[in-house]
Amino acid sequence: MPMISAVFLSLSAGLITAVPGIVSELRKKAPRNIPLLIDVKTFWGRKLTAGEVFWFGMFIHLLMAALFGALYELIVVKSLVHPYQLGNLLVYAFCFYLFVGGVIFPVVGQGPFGRRAGKTVWYELLIVHHLWALIIWLTVYLYPVLKP
Repeated sequence: MPMISAVFLSLSAGLITAVPGIVSELRKKAPRNIPLLIDVKTFWGRKLTAGEVFWFGMFIHLLMAALFGALYELIVVKSLVHPYQLGNLLVYAFCFYLFVGGVIFPVVGQGPFGRRAGKTVWYELLIVHHLWALIIWLTVYLYPVLKP
């Protein structure tokens, strides 16, 4: 699969998993805890408004989704795993979860696995990464034209 296709496929998975956050934003419910999106309330010392929290969280969510697909495709191209098998995708999703929670979240000031952001962030992150893997796997196998 071309890299651009892998990125668009994972961005699509990111959009699908962002639906609860989008619905929450449209209904203006719980702006301080948007489901499955990262709630960054301050950025570089500036406090963000509720709308900015949503858009910044959506941007980070989609950026992570794109990175998820691009890195997996890179691993596939290097022939390190058999392409787009469910087991491989789930193991990759768990490794990506460890990387994002253990490295990226502390760097952006959310603490390890998002502890500063809330008590449920660690398993929301775990669930969303595995949902991305499942959505990508289902798409590749339901639409054989995408099979590498």
